[in-house]
Amino acid sequence: MMDGEELIQVRELSKYFSIARDKTLKAVDGVSFAIRKGEVLGLVGESGCGKTTIGRLILRLLPATAGEVLFDGSDVQRVSRADLRSLRRRMQIIFQDPYSSLNPMMTIGNILSFPMKVQNLYPDKREERVSSLLDRVGLKTNDKNRYPHEFSGGQLQRIGIARALAVDPEFIVADEPVSALDVSI
Repeated sequence: MMDGEELIQVRELSKYFSIARDKTLKAVDGVSFAIRKGEVLGLVGESGCGKTTIGRLILRLLPATAGEVLFDGSDVQRVSRADLRSLRRRMQIIFQDPYSSLNPMMTIGNILSFPMKVQNLYPDKREERVSSLLDRVGLKTNDKNRYPHEFSGGQLQRIGIARALAVDPEFIVADEPVSALDVSI
């Protein structure tokens, strides 16, 4: 595989957590893989094996103990905070637990438009974009005025998916994105 074709390159990625004064948990230890543009990679393993940690390391939501993550040639673990902001527009996550990933004090419309504001995207079309995103995930436009506690777990998961799509990312880490969805979806 040629480097120019790869969107993500993970090389010898490790994450260790200190769990006691003399004990270390090796959550991720020496993982390497690559993902080409347009490709989907599924990480499969038992609960607690490090799948979520790998996703968070790729997005630099957690610092790596060792190794590197290259996104389109940029080392995610070493870019400046300013460069990380622009990378985050291109890389998004759908969190496993929609209850803890959505701000209960914000309306759904604000939750979906917030990433657009942070990235200064669609300044004149945010309302239209929020409505389009809600429609895309099977919710109603007027749902934008409701709060997270007013939705089922499956609906919240769809809102999390819409939030990840809000800034048109090139890459999405989907951490068990369908685990909370309704069977009908």
